[in-house]
Amino acid sequence: MTNLDSTTRKIPLFPLGTVLFPDGVIALKIFEARYLDMIKTCLREKTEFGVVSIMKDQDSKEDSPLVFSQIGTLALIEDFDPIQPALYMTKSSGTQRFKLLHSQQEANGLWIGEIELLANDPVTPIPEEHQKVVKLLNEIISVIQSEDLLEESPFKKPFKTDDCGWVSNRLAELLPISLAQKNHLLAQTNPRIRLDLVTEIIEDDGLSNLMLH
Repeated sequence: MTNLDSTTRKIPLFPLGTVLFPDGVIALKIFEARYLDMIKTCLREKTEFGVVSIMKDQDSKEDSPLVFSQIGTLALIEDFDPIQPALYMTKSSGTQRFKLLHSQQEANGLWIGEIELLANDPVTPIPEEHQKVVKLLNEIISVIQSEDLLEESPFKKPFKTDDCGWVSNRLAELLPISLAQKNHLLAQTNPRIRLDLVTEIIEDDGLSNLMLH
């Protein structure tokens, strides 16, 4: 990553049709030359890349310019398996959110973003009214553990089920909601309010039986 000043920097971007939350896990199959080079650089320099959502309007034309979410998450590569010279299987974890100030595409097709890092969630205890969704999340984790799915799990240890930020992020990842809604949750700086919003979605949509999808 290239430092611009104390709060902004330039990083390679990996635009996706999904949202990565801090402490979340994302598995990527890398085969395009621009991303193979990016992954090699990140591994060599022990640096992160940025995951941003591609926000496409349903009415947009195929040749219209890409529009990225304004909030993204830094991703640090944790597992790397070069299956073939031009095919890597990677697993990365979300570290810190950022605001995307500007982006431009290089000649090789790689997007570079100028970003401003956002503060990490403060540790915030779970209020009593949200214990029901914590129980729901614990049940999902139990299913993953009982079926020995941790290798494929969207979660990584430690499981911070007593913290508003961690619980809201994990549930936001699991919820079958739109990219716009997920990015709205990611952008919420107050973890207690983010958990309020997640709980509201679950209760309003009758998702109390939410499971991995």
